[in-house]
Amino acid sequence: MRLAILLAACVALSAALPAMAQDQPAPAPPEGQTTIVVTGDAAPPSGEEVYDQARDVSRVGRYQLYEEALPRFEGPICPEVFGLRDDYASAIIARIRDNVTRLDLPLQMEGCEPNLLVAFMTDGRQFLADFERQRPEMFEWVPAAELDEILNQPSPVRVWTNTALRWTGNGPPPPNWPYDRPSVRGQLSRGAMPEVKDIMSSVVLFDQEAVVGMTLEQLADYATMRGLTNTRPASGDGPMTTILAMFDDGTAELTPFDIGYLRSLYFSQANVSAANRFVHIRGQVENARAEEVAASERAPPRPEARGLPSTRERPPRRLIRK
Repeated sequence: MRLAILLAACVALSAALPAMAQDQPAPAPPEGQTTIVVTGDAAPPSGEEVYDQARDVSRVGRYQLYEEALPRFEGPICPEVFGLRDDYASAIIARIRDNVTRLDLPLQMEGCEPNLLVAFMTDGRQFLADFERQRPEMFEWVPAAELDEILNQPSPVRVWTNTALRWTGNGPPPPNWPYDRPSVRGQLSRGAMPEVKDIMSSVVLFDQEAVVGMTLEQLADYATMRGLTNTRPASGDGPMTTILAMFDDGTAELTPFDIGYLRSLYFSQANVSAANRFVHIRGQVENARAEEVAASERAPPRPEARGLPSTRERPPRRLIRK
C-alpha cells in the first residue's frame, strides 16, 4: 500500500516534468587506455581499510555493529525509472537488471510492480518534504538522523529506504515487539541477530541539474548501489574507489569495493551482524578485483576509428544533457 501511494506520487510528478534528453557519446579515452582502470599491479587494500570504509558508508552506528543486521531486499527486485525519455529510462532499467543478475539476486518479470524507484526531478528535497508532510505515517520508522538527511541536507541525490522489521530469533518475539526491542548484549555469540530490517522498497531521487554530463551507466550503477543497500554517499577520499563517490570524484561504474560490499551483504542468512558482514567484505573485494583484471586481459583491442566501437564492445556511453 505504501509503495503504491509513493508510486502514484512519482508518476504524477514526473508527468509534469520535461523529460531529460541525452544523445552525446562520451569522449573517447586517450590512445592506449581502456575503460578498465583496475590493474594487477594495484596494491590490494588491507582488511582494516575495507572494514573502515564499509562501516563509514553504512547507516549503522559504531555501537550497533554487533547489535544490528544490515538491511537488504529479501524478495525479487523490480526497478523503474521516471523523469527520462522512455528509451533512456529503459537503458537504465536494463543496466540495473544486469547488475542484479550479476549479483545472483532474484528479479521480477518485466511489467512488475516496482520496488526500486529511480526518478529525475527538479527538486527532490521539496518533493520528499511535501510527501512527508502529507503522509507522515510513511516515514514512521525512518531514523531521525536519516530523515533529516533526506529532507533537509543539501544533496544532489536523496535515497529513501523503506524497511520493515522481521523477527528471526528463537521462539516468539517479546510481547510488545517491535516497540520493545530485544537486546543481544551479554550474549556469548552475537553473530546472529534476533531481528532484521527487510528492504521493502527504495526510492532514489536525482536532482536533474546535478546529473548533467553523467552517463547512463553511472546513474544506473549509483542507483543499484544505493537502492540495494542502506548506505550514504562517500567523499572520494577513501582508500578504495566507489560509485558512492560519483558526485565527488566522477567514478564511472560499480567498483570492486561496491561489488564486494553487495556480495557480502546478500551472502548467507539475513540476520548476520553488521560487523560480521564487514569482516567478510575484503575477500569479496579481492574476488571482484581479480574478475576485473581477467576481463581487461580478455578485452578486444580498441578499433582505430574513434567513435565506432566493434561489435564486441559496449556502445558509446550517452551523456545526460539539458
